[in-house]
Amino acid sequence: MFDLRRLYLENPQKHDELSAFHWFTKAICLEYESLDLTERPDFIIVSDQRKIGIEITLAERNSSSRKYSSQQIEAEQTKFSENLLQSINPKIPLDVGLIFEDGVVVDTKQIKGVRKALAQSINEISVNMTPHSVELIVRSEEDMCRSNHRKHIFPDLPKFLQHIQLLNDGHTESVVTGARGCILDTFTEADISSILEKKHRALIGYQKCDEQWLVIVSGPVPPLFVEHDSRPKVLLASIATSYAGIDAKLPLKSNFENVYFFNSPTHATLLT
Repeated sequence: MFDLRRLYLENPQKHDELSAFHWFTKAICLEYESLDLTERPDFIIVSDQRKIGIEITLAERNSSSRKYSSQQIEAEQTKFSENLLQSINPKIPLDVGLIFEDGVVVDTKQIKGVRKALAQSINEISVNMTPHSVELIVRSEEDMCRSNHRKHIFPDLPKFLQHIQLLNDGHTESVVTGARGCILDTFTEADISSILEKKHRALIGYQKCDEQWLVIVSGPVPPLFVEHDSRPKVLLASIATSYAGIDAKLPLKSNFENVYFFNSPTHATLLT
């Protein structure tokens, strides 16, 4: 019997795919007797005496930037958040809430000097914050005009941030959290066709199996295992792979025996 935890720990490069695979099998109640980690396809399982190849791919939202994908933009925002947490040293532990502009690219040249000044501002604000209070960092006095919270003006706030919300609520350690908002598009037949076109070309080089399945993953995927006991100190919302639903006439035709749209982590729709 294969050891799923051992496979996970021994293959860090496969963590995301293995997590998506695991929650997908739970969503469709798929039982399997063996699991092999491969490259083309990503996984091969034996289920009910059938050898099934399973390929994992992401349903990535279209980015407003021509140069960067939604995932790349969110990855840079995450990097900024992690560096900001390392830079701050507030008098009291705070929840530093970053409110992101959806799809706005991080200007790496701009943030080099800004991050240090921003960290210093957060430290100074923390000195006079009262218990259970919220204070805001904004670009100008006109920002957040309907808010009753105390505002601090920081004109050089990076463009990928709407504002920053500092929360003093009895935290034992400082954390950085992030929120973002947008109107999600539906996953259309054109979106599906674009993915299938690429995957059909790659299918020629896959290992031989009784069936080949394609799993298109939408939404954040929970980790399969938590590898340490400490709580994460950077918690950011992600919508880079999220859609409002499916807008396509089903079933679709494909060279794969089964194509699924997996709305992680609980629901999978068979498209073929």
